[in-house]
Amino acid sequence: MERSPRVTEKEVHLGTILCKHCHHVIGTQDTRKVTVYYSECSHEHCLDGRGRSLVADGSAVASAGSHTVFEA
Repeated sequence: MERSPRVTEKEVHLGTILCKHCHHVIGTQDTRKVTVYYSECSHEHCLDGRGRSLVADGSAVASAGSHTVFEA
């Protein structure tokens, strides 16, 4: 039986960034509590199925690099 490597406290990120359309995990964020952020991924299947602008619906909270982040 293979043992998995030990995870130290420095490696644990409680914030998760999900695509708001396909729910793919885009990344993680070091936060003090469990938090889910929503953004848009760049997967081709997801780009084809979504609308052009999410800013028009007023749900944008912040910008993080090339992703617009939405908080649950």
